[in-house]
Amino acid sequence: MSRSQWHSAPLRQRGSQQRAAPVAANGRLTHGLANATATAGVWSETTLVEAFDRIRCFTGKHGRAPHKPLLLLLVLARLQRGDAGPIEFSDVEEKLQHLLEDFGPPGAKHPEYPFWRLRSDGIWQVESERGTDLLAFENSSRDVPVSRLRGEHAVGRLLPEVESALATRPALVNEIAARLLERNFPPTLHEDILDAVGMPYRAETDRRRPRDAGFREMILRIYERRCAMCGFDGRLGRADFGVEAAHVQWHAFDGPDIEENGLCLCSLHHKALDVGALGIGEDGRVLVSEHLCGGSRVQDWLVDLRGRPLGTPTQGHVSPQPAFIKWHREEVFRDPPRAA
Repeated sequence: MSRSQWHSAPLRQRGSQQRAAPVAANGRLTHGLANATATAGVWSETTLVEAFDRIRCFTGKHGRAPHKPLLLLLVLARLQRGDAGPIEFSDVEEKLQHLLEDFGPPGAKHPEYPFWRLRSDGIWQVESERGTDLLAFENSSRDVPVSRLRGEHAVGRLLPEVESALATRPALVNEIAARLLERNFPPTLHEDILDAVGMPYRAETDRRRPRDAGFREMILRIYERRCAMCGFDGRLGRADFGVEAAHVQWHAFDGPDIEENGLCLCSLHHKALDVGALGIGEDGRVLVSEHLCGGSRVQDWLVDLRGRPLGTPTQGHVSPQPAFIKWHREEVFRDPPRAA
């Protein structure tokens, strides 16, 4: 079945805030609802969705740490392909590292962290194929060193009862994947991530919090429907095509739907901004990552933008503001930039 033929069940409405898992007196995370549900052996669609929604990630104000979501997307893709059961850390380590490099913040690494830490969220277990007690190897940060995960042949899996409940509900797996994507990545990256993890069906995304329906029209209007980087301004009859309203600070990470956080960009440069190939300097000029490479077309359409001043909105409106540019530089752009 192709992605275009797949139709998931209607997505549930979710709140704008993620509930934190309870913390025990000794400082360790308890499993809360997920653990209680698992003990009872009952996993309804509602409790399954809630358990995945409660996954704890980095708790900084805007910082990105998509380690656990990317691991879970890998696992859910395997489940959709009929490949359930334990996964040895050594078999998934390289793939997860590549996902972190491609879709995580600059410098993201340590695939061993989500593999071990996901245990605290009540849906994942890790064991040693040798029967070793892996807890004996925890360090002061309560992590097991990567060398031990490899050497002790650590295997992880969704709790069997969770896996069993999901295995017969492919539309629900699709919904959970969609929610993980929407919480952690902009829409321009969703299909790329699904392809990278090998998801056989299309996960249709909902919105974690409502977007301002007028944001797109406002941004296109104040930039005169022209890409702020290359000037592309395609129209077919009365309809725009290939020009989009981009958030500098991602909407998924509380980037507001305001002109100070928006740019009119063509589809190519919107995608390049979201993957970190392009950025914005403090002086309002285009940054191009040194990691970007390719042939003559990449040179013409992307590399040659380095040092070019961004197009400005019409009089009375403002360009992206420093706080949003700073967020993108720290969380998305792939440093270092090429010399102008």
